Amino acid sequence: MMSSTMRSWIPAITIFLAVVLQNVALPWYFWSVFRPDLVLICLLYWRLYRPDLCGSTLAFVSGITNDVLSGMLLGMSATTQLLTIMGASYFGTRLRAADFLFLPPLLALLTGLEESLHWLFMNLFQTMPVRWPLFLGRLLTTALIAPVMVRLLIHLHRLWLDEWA
Repeated sequence: MMSSTMRSWIPAITIFLAVVLQNVALPWYFWSVFRPDLVLICLLYWRLYRPDLCGSTLAFVSGITNDVLSGMLLGMSATTQLLTIMGASYFGTRLRAADFLFLPPLLALLTGLEESLHWLFMNLFQTMPVRWPLFLGRLLTTALIAPVMVRLLIHLHRLWLDEWA
């Protein structure tokens, strides 16, 4: 039986596993175009359904970890994930009440917002053209993998957090 302190770490553990899977198991040079944003999916799910366990600190720390593992500018993913999750939490009650079919377009929109913020932040330091195949591929794969990831997170949520509550 899990203690209540251990159960409160389940969202952080799943987000950390998503960061590691996204940056180590799906490295950039192999999956450059078809690389889903697993961290955003996990952050959005936990922020919507367990906001008490997934706050802005967890989004920022996962972004810093993502920056360190991916080799991006330190703080870039942290800032974009924090802004994206804060925007999603503002509309949290409406998003929780929405139909499940609304999830893939929403995640594609949030991925597009996060990638656009990445591009804007990168242009502050050096001029970069928009790489449309990478941008659109990331949106498409995130929208396609989202139902599978959310189903897995729902299963973990029910098994570990709600069963012993």
